[in-house]
Amino acid sequence: MMGLGTLLEKARLKQGLTIEEMSERTKIRPQFLQAIEVEDFDLLPGEAYVKPFIRTYAKALGLEDEILGDIGPREPIPEEIMMEMGIRERRERVRKARRRRFVFRLALVVVVLVGALYLVYRLMNV
Repeated sequence: MMGLGTLLEKARLKQGLTIEEMSERTKIRPQFLQAIEVEDFDLLPGEAYVKPFIRTYAKALGLEDEILGDIGPREPIPEEIMMEMGIRERRERVRKARRRRFVFRLALVVVVLVGALYLVYRLMNV
């Protein structure tokens, strides 16, 4: 079975259109259209953009029936896209958890240092 990105790319090439021309038509940045064609959804600005960008791209190419039937307004996003989005979401959660731990540890070190300096100051001025 042909992937969603491959289908969009073949339709674009068949119509003799460049990524830049599609970008002008859809108002979607060229790098995002390329990411859709290679099905690298991590390069899109967020998972909320995946479905609308694909829908807009498909409409601009006249592929509403072929593509929008698969990811229509009431239909779920295909499994492979959901898997990719799930992986990205987990990665983002891990990054956020690491940042929180780092900030917490940094704050703890600052509090301990300030406390130690205060104790040294008090002991020196007794």
